[in-house]
This record gives sequence, C-alpha cells and structure tokens, in this order.
Amino acid sequence: MSMPPSFGVLTSSNQGRVLGAKTVKRKRLAVEDYCQTLSDKHFRRRYRMGKEIFWNLLHIVGDHLPSTGEIRTNGCVPNGPISHAAHVSMALRIAAGADPLDVATNHGVSDDQPMVSFWMVIDAIHKLSQMDIQFPTSHEEQEKVANEFQSNSSIGISCCVGAIDGILIWIHKPSDADCDTLGFGQTKFFCGRKKKFGLNIQAVCDAQRRFLWVDIRYPGTTSDFFAFDQSSLKDKLEQPGFLRSGLCLFGDGAYANSPYMCSPFRSATGTQDYFNFFQSQLRITIECAFGMLVHRFGILQKAFPVNVTVSKTNTAVLGLCKLHNFCIQSTNCGDDIVSSDFRDASNIIMEGGLVLPRIDRYDGSGNRWRYEEEDRLDNLLDGGHHTDDHSDLDRRRYRYCNELPRQSIYDYIVLNDRRAAR
Repeated sequence: MSMPPSFGVLTSSNQGRVLGAKTVKRKRLAVEDYCQTLSDKHFRRRYRMGKEIFWNLLHIVGDHLPSTGEIRTNGCVPNGPISHAAHVSMALRIAAGADPLDVATNHGVSDDQPMVSFWMVIDAIHKLSQMDIQFPTSHEEQEKVANEFQSNSSIGISCCVGAIDGILIWIHKPSDADCDTLGFGQTKFFCGRKKKFGLNIQAVCDAQRRFLWVDIRYPGTTSDFFAFDQSSLKDKLEQPGFLRSGLCLFGDGAYANSPYMCSPFRSATGTQDYFNFFQSQLRITIECAFGMLVHRFGILQKAFPVNVTVSKTNTAVLGLCKLHNFCIQSTNCGDDIVSSDFRDASNIIMEGGLVLPRIDRYDGSGNRWRYEEEDRLDNLLDGGHHTDDHSDLDRRRYRYCNELPRQSIYDYIVLNDRRAAR
C-alpha cells in the first residue's frame, strides 16, 4: 500500500481568529495513524473505498486543496493545522452519510469544518482534468465501448455505445431565492411519483458502470424524455458522423426509439418480449451504476443538507460521479463496495433517508456487496416516466422509419429464433 504524499508548507490568506477569542481545546486526528488501526474491511465501510484508493485520491487532489494553515499572516494555530489527509477524510465521511457533528468530534475540528472540507475536496476534484466525464467522441473509442457491452450480451448485441437513464437526486424544498435564480417554481422540484423534492439527473454509462455523460439541468418533475431531448448530448448524436454508423444508446421506455436510441417495445408479447429481455441485459447497466453510486455515497440516500443551494448540489453530485468513476478505474471492477458503517446507516435513517436492502444489514462475514435486482432504487428511479411535458408527436418522429437499430436487433432475434432464458 502506498503511503500518503508529503505536502510542503504553504502560506495562507487566513487572517486567524478575532482578537481575544477563546480557544476551544481540540486534539487533531492523525489520519495516517488512525488508518493504520482500521482493517481493510472497516476502512471500506467508513470511507467507501480501499486504503490505497484513499491515498491515491489524496495524492492527486492535494495540490488543489487550500493551504493546511501552518503559516498565517496574523496569529498562530492554537490546535494545530488541519492536514490535507484530514480534509479528504472528513469529506469522504460526509459523502458516506455520516453525522457532521460526529465527524467533527472524531477529527478534533469545529462543528462546521467537515462540510467545509467536503466542499474543498469537491472543488479540488473538479479542477482535475483526468477526472472529467466525457462521452467518447472518436469512432475508435465508441467501438471499444460497444465491444465491452457485446461481451455482456447473451446474443452478442454489438451496437450499444452506452446505457442511459434518469434518477432523482433528493433535496429539501428549494428556497425562493434559488427558484428565482433558476427560473423554476418550487412545485417544479416536487416529483409526485416519488413524493420528494429533487433534481432529474440524466446519465450514460459504459459496460464497466463508469459514467460517460452526466447532465443535471432540470427539476424533479421533468420527464426523462424531455431532459434528454433538451441536452447537448442529444444534439451531438443528431449530427451526421458523430456516432459510428450502427451504434446507439440503450434506454428504457421513457425514451423514444430513434437512430441513436434503442428503447423496448411497449405491451410486448412473443418475440417482442424476447427482444425486451435481451435489450434489458445491456440497458440495466445504468441502473446498476446508479445503484453503486447511491449505495457507495450515503449522502445521496437522504435529502441533500439544508441550506445547500441547487447549484451547489449539482456541483457535489457531479463530483461524486467523478469519484465513482475513479474508484472503478482504480479497482478495475465495481465490487469494491462493502456494507455501510452501521452508524452511518442509522444516521441516514434517523434523518428520514432510504432504508436500502442488504447494504444496511451487516452479517459479519465481510463479504463485498454487489448490485442485484433486490437493490434497485425504486424510491429514486422512474420518476421521469411520464409525458406531462411533451406531446406524443415528439416521441413519434421516427415511428415509420424501419432502418433503426431496434428493428435490426429484432429481425436478428426472429431470424435466428433466439429466445429469452427466463
């Protein structure tokens, strides 16, 4: 395991405390020593990643974090500086769904410092170009994604360049000022299907469940169809030559069938039902990606903290998506999630959050968690499955076009008598 990097002493613009302010005696947590006391299993339960990934993350974000405060232009640091390792430690504990007051006590900092550290790390992540989320633009990259999906298809479907879906990001009722800034009323954020205020996040992932594209622009009442239809990705997909010929996204029934979108048949029977089965083998990958994201970061299992603006929520969620990709790329797999710390799970439930199956029940075996059907996020998925904000004509633009990916796959299934193994 690689050890944490050493960062030099930096000057700070922090002017220190008000003259005459009393010192609250605190003992800073020595993160390096603390990590050595935790087994790999317990470390993963608390930080939602392995030790080596933690230190690698610290190494790449450290240069983009503010000064640790060793030197101030006015006054000293009574309780000692807060190290970069402590900032990353607190940020990950907040992301895991821990109580900020418990995090502050454990790290020997003021009550508001854990959330400050969370935003510091999120901002640092966004400054790293190597963690950017980008949909593949070259045909070679797109074909590589399609080949990975093909290996997951029982009939060798080779035209999937990404799986797409939407999920609700749970928030508290936005303030009037927030609504004025964004141009939406408060009711637009309330998803009636899920009985929650939230944001509609659209995302595309690859076969490894890494996000290739994330868009958070619309409130919770927005349909998945409309959110995607108004996106920059959809505009690119409609440009001739952007996608390699024959490739398309795989989405659920919320999206319309088109040259760049393969969606299931509605009210399917017989061979159409077989098609839906084979199509869902690849499409469900995005549900797995969302499941991993939410199960890894407990802060998404409850309403985002009060007094956090919608724009800052967007920034945080996008940062967590980047961190999700970083964890998968670091392990070359997506099974590095273990059961959450029972105190984090209890805190989430006490705040009215989701009670997720299995992930909140630790059996003592230490087995790593894998996303399965019973872990589906029914409380957050499918909120955009409606047609309230668009007409049926919008969905039928390619209704009479027979040369679509869906029709090609369906013809192959019929011609070769491929049947779903239920």
